[in-house]
Amino acid sequence: MSLSNCVVCSNPFAELDTPIKCDSCSGAFHTKCTGLSSTEIKCLSLKNRSLKYFCSTCEQGLKELPELKLLIKKLLVEVEGLKNCPLQRLNNEVCNEFIINEINERNRRAANLICYNVIESDSNQSDVRIAHDREHVNNFLATIAESTNSVPVPIKVIRIGRYQSNKPRPLIITFGSVSDAFNIMKNKTKLLSRYPMISLSSDRTQYQRDHMKKLREELASRISKGEIDLTIKFIRGVPTIIQKSIINNVQNPIKNF
Repeated sequence: MSLSNCVVCSNPFAELDTPIKCDSCSGAFHTKCTGLSSTEIKCLSLKNRSLKYFCSTCEQGLKELPELKLLIKKLLVEVEGLKNCPLQRLNNEVCNEFIINEINERNRRAANLICYNVIESDSNQSDVRIAHDREHVNNFLATIAESTNSVPVPIKVIRIGRYQSNKPRPLIITFGSVSDAFNIMKNKTKLLSRYPMISLSSDRTQYQRDHMKKLREELASRISKGEIDLTIKFIRGVPTIIQKSIINNVQNPIKNF
C-alpha cells in the first residue's frame, strides 16, 4: 500500500508529516486521522516500542478473535496456574513485561496459520517449490470459498524446518489481515472434510505450545488415575480440560416435555 496518501482522508502527506502505520495491514494514516492522543503518538514513535497501532478495520478483526479479546485474562490465569513456574518468583514488573511481550508476539502471529501434511515438491528450484506450495494452498482455500463466496489470498506461503524426503515440512500461511485467518479457522471443518490428511492450526507462541504440552500431560495423568470422559476443548480461546458429556449436552441439549 502506498504511503503517499492517508487511508482515511485520502489526502497526501506533507513533506514533514510522519505517517502512523497500522501494524496489521501497513496502511498509512495522518496522526489526526488515527484519533490517538499525543501521548499514544509519542509512544508509537519510540524505536523499541511495545505499543501497537491497529486501524479501525484491523481492530475489528482483532475483536472478532475470542483469544485476543480475553488475552490478558487468559495469561494471568495461565501464569497463576502453572506449577513451579519461574514467573511466580519474579516481581510484578517482570511479570507485566512478560505479558506485554506475549501479547505483542501473539499479535504478530495472529494473521498466520500453520498447515501440516501438504505434499512438498522435490524440485531443486526454489521458484518451482514456492509455486507448488501456493497452488496447493489456493486449491484448498477455494473449498471454503464455495460457501463464503470469497477467497482470502495469502501474502506469504513458506515452509519451516529442515527438509526431509519422507515427511513434508509444515507451511506458514500469512494473510493480509487477522480476520482472514480467523475466517479460515472458523470454516476449517469444510476444508478438512475435502482434505482429511491436512491439519490446520493457529500460529501459537512458545508459551502457548508449552502450556498445551503441560495440559496434555495433565490429561494423560488424570486418565491414568481412573478419570474418564475427559478431553481438551478450547473455551473462548482458552484450552481447558473438561468432560466430553458437557460438550454433548451443550451441542445436543435434552428437552423436557
